Amino acid sequence: MAASPHQAIHRILEAAHTDGRRNLFEHECYRLLAQTGAEAAPVTRLIQIGSLPNQGDLDAIPGERVVLKVVSPDITHKTEAHGVRIVAKEIGAVEAAFQLMVREVPEVYAAHLISHSGDVPLELAGLDRGALQRRLQERMVGILLCQFVPADAQGFATELFVGIRATAEFGPIISAGLGGVEMEILARASRPGAAVAIAPTGLVDGRQFFDLFRQTLSYQRLAGEMRGARRQVADDLLVECFQAFIDLANRFSSVDPEARFHITELEVNPFVVSGGHLAPVDGLCSFQPAQGSAGQRPLTKIGALLRPRSAAVIGVSASSMNMGRIILNNIVGGGFPPDRAYVVRPGSESIDGVRCVDSIATLPEKVDLLVVAVGASQVPEVVAEVLDHDRANAVILIPGGLGEKEGSQELERELKRRIQEAHATGDGGPVFLGGNSLGVISHPGSYDTMFIPDSKLPKSSGDHARSTCFLSQSGAFIITNLSRMPWFDPAYALSIGNQIDLTAGDLLSYLKNDTDIEVVAVYMEGFRPGDGLAFARAVKQAVALGKDVVFYKAGRTSEGRSATAGHTASVAGDYAVCEAALTQAGALVADDFEEFTDLLKLCVSLRGKTVAGNRLAAISNAGFEAVGMADSIKNDGRELVLASLSPAADEALRGALAGFRLDGLVDVKNPLDLTPMATDEAYASVVGTVLEDNAVDLVAVGIVPLTPALQTLPASEAWKESIGDERSIARLLPTVASAHPKPLLAIVDSGELFDPLATELERGGLAVFRAADRAVRALCKLVDVKLKRSMSMKRLPEGSER
Repeated sequence: MAASPHQAIHRILEAAHTDGRRNLFEHECYRLLAQTGAEAAPVTRLIQIGSLPNQGDLDAIPGERVVLKVVSPDITHKTEAHGVRIVAKEIGAVEAAFQLMVREVPEVYAAHLISHSGDVPLELAGLDRGALQRRLQERMVGILLCQFVPADAQGFATELFVGIRATAEFGPIISAGLGGVEMEILARASRPGAAVAIAPTGLVDGRQFFDLFRQTLSYQRLAGEMRGARRQVADDLLVECFQAFIDLANRFSSVDPEARFHITELEVNPFVVSGGHLAPVDGLCSFQPAQGSAGQRPLTKIGALLRPRSAAVIGVSASSMNMGRIILNNIVGGGFPPDRAYVVRPGSESIDGVRCVDSIATLPEKVDLLVVAVGASQVPEVVAEVLDHDRANAVILIPGGLGEKEGSQELERELKRRIQEAHATGDGGPVFLGGNSLGVISHPGSYDTMFIPDSKLPKSSGDHARSTCFLSQSGAFIITNLSRMPWFDPAYALSIGNQIDLTAGDLLSYLKNDTDIEVVAVYMEGFRPGDGLAFARAVKQAVALGKDVVFYKAGRTSEGRSATAGHTASVAGDYAVCEAALTQAGALVADDFEEFTDLLKLCVSLRGKTVAGNRLAAISNAGFEAVGMADSIKNDGRELVLASLSPAADEALRGALAGFRLDGLVDVKNPLDLTPMATDEAYASVVGTVLEDNAVDLVAVGIVPLTPALQTLPASEAWKESIGDERSIARLLPTVASAHPKPLLAIVDSGELFDPLATELERGGLAVFRAADRAVRALCKLVDVKLKRSMSMKRLPEGSER
C-alpha cells in the first residue's frame, strides 16, 4: 500500500533526523513540497562530492539550461558562497561548473564568514579562515542539479514568498509576501501588515488567509492591480498553496498531538510563476522531535476563584498592617461575609473579626479561595501543604520573585511541577493565579484581595450592574487605570502575574461565557507557550458572542516592520504575530496606552449602539475643531467618510437653524460649524436631526464650552448657568443620544475648569474626549474593526469557525 502524503513527509523528516540533522537540504524540501500536491517542484539530481554528473543525470532534467547549487549543512547563503550557477545543459559545461564550485565555494564562503561574523553557524564558531575553509570542504555534501524554471514575468516584484514558522506563544504561523529583496523594501516602506500577511495556522484556512493576503500591497502587485503590472498568478492557486502550507503546519506541530516531528520553519523564497503554476526555486526547512505538552487545568474551578463561598488568607500580621492584613480588610470591606473567612495564623483566635486557624491542614473546610501573602521563600511549603491536604479549590499567589527574579527560575519550575502533578490526579487539585499577582477585585464574589488601601484607591461599591472585566499581567496597570478612569467600573479585575498555572487564555475562555460581561480589557506582556493561540481563539469566540475585547501588548519589537528578505522569523516578529492574530480574531488592538483608554471608553459607552457603516457627521461650534475632525478620518489604512446629508436632513437642518436664528451664520454642510452662537437647545435640535438621517452612521459632537451661549459650568453664585439645568447641553445631549441606536461621541476641548461638564456628560452615558482629532482616530479604528468583524461573520458558513 502506498504511503499517504503525511507518511511520506514523516519519512523524509525521519531520514534527516537519523542522519543527525534537524534541517532538510533543498532537494529534500522539494520532495516534501511535492507531497502536498499544491506546488510544481523542479526536477533535481544530487551529485555527491567524489562523483561527477553524467549524461543520464542531465537527460532526467527538462529544459535547455540547468541550475547548479551547493548542498551543505553550513552554507545558508548560497549566493555569497558563489554556490549558484546557471549553465547550458551540456555535459562539458556542467562538469566544468561542478568542478569549479567544488574548489571555489569553501574558499569564498570562508572569506564571507570571516567578514560577516553574524552568519557563522554555531558549529563553526571560533575557527580561523583556514580552518573554516577546511571544515566547509569536509562537510560539503555535493552539488544539486536543478531544472531551470523560466518565470512567466521578469522584473521587480514578480515572485512570491510563503513560509511557516513555529512560535512559542501562537503555535505555527504562516506568512506570505513578495519574494526576494522586494519584500524587504515593501516591509520597510509601508505600515505594518501592508506588505506581508501573517496569521496563526490554528485560526485560518487557506481561503481566510488569502482574504488577508489580498489586503496587502504584495497581492496588488501579483494580481496586476498596480499601474503597469499584469496578473502573475490566479487566486485559486494562491488559496491552494496557502492551504497546503497550513495543513502541513498543523499536521507537523503541537496542534496534532500524534505528530512525531514538529516543523519549526519551512520557507520558500521565492516561488515563481511558470506556465501558470507556482514553482519553488529555493527552500529551507528545519524541524525537531515532538515535545511533550503540558497537562490540562481544571478550569471549572475558576468559578471558585471569581465567586468564592469561603476564603482564607495566610500571611496576616496580628500586630501591624502588613500586606496580608490589608488584603484581609479589603476582603471583608468588599462585602465578603466574615463568618465565611479564615486567617491561617497559629497562636491567634481572631484578627479583625475573622477566625484564625493554626495551619492550612486545620482549616475546618476545603475553602474555595486561599490567598497566599507570605514571602516568596515560603511559597513552596504553603503550596505543598495545600496540595497534600486538599484544602482549596483556587489559590492566589501574591508574592513576586517567582520566576521573574534572577535565580528563582528553579523555584518556579518546581512549583509548576507540583501543581501539574496535582492537576493529573483526583479532581485536578486547585487552580493557581499568579505568582506576582496584585490580587483580584470581584464584585460578583463580594471581595477584593488587592493590597492597596482605600485611602490610596477608593473603589466602586454597590450591587449595580457591571458589564466589564479587566485582565492584566501587571497589577500596577490595573490600579493606575482604575484611579484615572472613574467611568470604568469592572465586575472583575484580575492581576494574573507570571501565570505559573492559570493563563490569560484560561481566564478569557471561562469569562467569555459570562453573559453579564460585555467588554474585556486586557494588558499582556507575554503568553505562556501555546497560550497566545488559546487566547486568540477565546477572543474569536467572545467576539462571536457579541463581546468587545480591547487589548494592549507590551514588550513589542520592530521586527515585523524591519523585515529581512526571505526570513520568516524576521518578517513575522513576535509582536507582529501577536498583533495580526488578535486583530484577525476580532480584538481591538491598541497601539499605545492612550489608544487603549480611548478604545475602551468607546466600547463601554457605545454598548447597545449599532455600527452600520463608516459615514460620519461632524458637528462643532468651532471651525478649527470641525476641520480637525475632517482631517482625522483617515488613519493607518482605515477610513471614515464624511456623510453626504440627505435632502430631507438638509431641509430639516435649515429649518432648525432658522428657528434658532442661526441661518444667517451657518451653512448646512458636513462638517457642520454651528459657530459660538449656538445655544444648548440649538445643539440638541441639530444633533437629533442628524441622528435621524439614514445617510449618517456616526456622529461626533464637538463642544468648545467657553462660549456664553452654552451652560457649561457647575452651579455657582458667581454666574447664572448650570450644567445641572435640565435645559443645559450636559442634560440634553445624553437624552438625544439615548433615543437613537447610532453611535455618538462628545468632545469637550477645554481646560480643567470644564472637567465637571465632561464628567456630567459621561454620567449621561456618553463617550467624552478632550481633543477632536484623538476622538475621531479612535472612532475610526473601532468602526474599521467592527465592520470587518461583521463582514467576516457574514462570510462564514454556519459551524465553520476554527
